[in-house]
Amino acid sequence: MTTADENELLTRVENGAPMGRMLRQLYWMPAVLSSRLEADGAPVRVRLFGENFVAFRATDGRIGFLDEACPHRGVSLALGRNEDCAIRCIFHGWKISVTGDVLEVPNEASNPDCFRDTVKVRHFPTVEGAGIVWVWLGEEGEAPPPPNFEWMNLPATQAYACGIELNANWLQGVEATIDSSHIALLHQSWLESSPTDMAATRVNSAVRYQFENTDYGIRAAALREAPDGSCVARVTEFVMPYYGLIPPIGIGAAQDRTVIIAVPIDDTHLIQWYIYYNTERPVDSMKRTQRANTWPMAGGMPGGPEQNWGQNRTLMQHGNHTGFHEIVIEDFVTQVSMGPIVDRTKEYLCSADQAIIRVRRQLLDAVRRYTGGVLPASATPQGRDHAAIRATGGRMESAEQDWRALPR
Repeated sequence: MTTADENELLTRVENGAPMGRMLRQLYWMPAVLSSRLEADGAPVRVRLFGENFVAFRATDGRIGFLDEACPHRGVSLALGRNEDCAIRCIFHGWKISVTGDVLEVPNEASNPDCFRDTVKVRHFPTVEGAGIVWVWLGEEGEAPPPPNFEWMNLPATQAYACGIELNANWLQGVEATIDSSHIALLHQSWLESSPTDMAATRVNSAVRYQFENTDYGIRAAALREAPDGSCVARVTEFVMPYYGLIPPIGIGAAQDRTVIIAVPIDDTHLIQWYIYYNTERPVDSMKRTQRANTWPMAGGMPGGPEQNWGQNRTLMQHGNHTGFHEIVIEDFVTQVSMGPIVDRTKEYLCSADQAIIRVRRQLLDAVRRYTGGVLPASATPQGRDHAAIRATGGRMESAEQDWRALPR
C-alpha cells in the first residue's frame, strides 16, 4: 500500500518539492512542438512544474527558453516582439537574447550598458528531436547529456509528436503507460478489429507479469496464454522518470512504434506526449492525421465530468464498450476521472498491478537517493544510454519460453 507521505512525495512537483527538484535537475523533458516556433514568429507560453516560461525561435533558428516574466516589471514576454535574434518586451523595450543576456534597456538614462549587465534572466538549454523542443530546467551545474533514444535524430517523416494537456497529476499519466492489464478490458471494442497477434489479449484478460530491472528503469512483460497453448507477450519499457515505450502490435520494421511521456505542468495537470516513429520508413500518415485532428495539443478533453467528458451512450448501446470513439481518449478519460491527484492510500491493488507498484518503488527510491545526495542509477552514464531500448512483443510457443529472447 502507498502511504499518504509516499503519495505526497511521488506526486508533488511544485515549489521546490523533492520530486520536482529531482526531475528538473537530472532529466530533460519535452516542452513544446518544434512546429509551433517559427523564426521571428510568435513566442509560446510553456508551463512546467508550476512555473511559467516562454519559448521562441530567433531569426537565426536558435531556440530561446526563458522565464515568461520580463525581469523589469514582470510583463509577459509572450507579448514581446521576436526580432533580430532576441525578444523585446513591448512595455519598455527591454531586449533579451536567447542566452538570457539583456542587450538593450532603452528607458535607462544613466549608464544603460553598465546597468543591463547587472540584470539576471533565467534561460535554459534546449535541443530538438522527434519534432519536439526538449529543455533542461536544472539550476545547478551543467546540463546532463540530452536523450539519445533512437527516435531523436529521425527525419520528420519518420517521427511524429503530438500531445494533450490533462487535468490530472503526472504520475497518473506514467502509471497508465505501464499498465498492460487494462488493454483487454478498457480497449476491448478496439481490439475486435485488431490484428490476430492480439487474439490472446482479447480472450484472456488475466495477465501474468514478469520483470527485469535495468539501470534505466524496468522491462515489464505482460504474458497472456492463448487457447492453443501459445503465449502472447507484450514487453513495455519504463524508462525513468516518465517514459513508456509501448510494444507494437506485431513485430518488424513495418510496425510504427509508440512512446508516451507524462510531463508535469504543475501538481494537478500534465502534458501527455505521444511520439510515433519508424526507423525504416515514414510513419503512417493516416495515423498522423487522425491523431492531430482527434486531440490537438491545445484542445484538451471535450466537456467535463458533468458531461462525462463527451461519452456517447448511444455508441455503448450499439456495442461500443466505453462510448468513446478513439482508443487514446479512453486512456485520457480514465486518468482524468480519478481526480487531480489520486489518493493511493484507498486503493485495493491486485496482482495485475505489479508493474505500477514497481514503478512507484523505483521513483521513490530515486527521489530518496537524490535528496540524500546519491545519484539514482537512471542518472548515471549507463542509465542514460537509451540508444538500444525498444519495446517488443510477440507470440511464443508456450508460456515457458523466455520472453527476453524476443527480438527488439
